[in-house]
Amino acid sequence: MTLLACIGLTCILKYGTILNRPRTYLCNLHPSIKELFSCSLCLGFWVGLILAIPTGIVLLPLASSAVCWFFDCLIDLIQACVIWIDKHTD
Repeated sequence: MTLLACIGLTCILKYGTILNRPRTYLCNLHPSIKELFSCSLCLGFWVGLILAIPTGIVLLPLASSAVCWFFDCLIDLIQACVIWIDKHTD
């Protein structure tokens, strides 16, 4: 259940339109922050680390990093397939 929370929080932080303004502000502060928000592997690690503090799950940051990256890649693949299907069915 905690890994699902990590995936959700990572997606919201990376793609959530409601966070566009604060995300843009933070990304303009330093290039490393911009890189963090563009990498689901990195962002998933830090989200997992933050959620590991109250839960006490020591390996959560590593698992979160891997799972968030996997699901981000899966979503990208599904979107690419949908675009390809739309392009070839017209």
